[in-house]
Amino acid sequence: MRPGSETNSERDFFEIDRSVLIGRVKALRLTIQGALNEIAMVAAENVFDKGLSAKLTRKARELSRMAERLDALSKVLARAKFPRPPK
Repeated sequence: MRPGSETNSERDFFEIDRSVLIGRVKALRLTIQGALNEIAMVAAENVFDKGLSAKLTRKARELSRMAERLDALSKVLARAKFPRPPK
């Protein structure tokens, strides 16, 4: 890396931002996964009436799809490359 190179500095910031964002997305996915597991367990235990238990099950499925989308997003972010500077 050449000292003072604007492109290299931008590349460094890109890598830092990408790394931080991947970490945040993964943390969010893990939080959602934990919450959906708890909601699904409560729904399966039928602690509440059938209508509410069914609603909890649906919401757990929605959260599961969201967790899957976040997982896909983190993979896309992991593959992201620094854009080539214009010539």
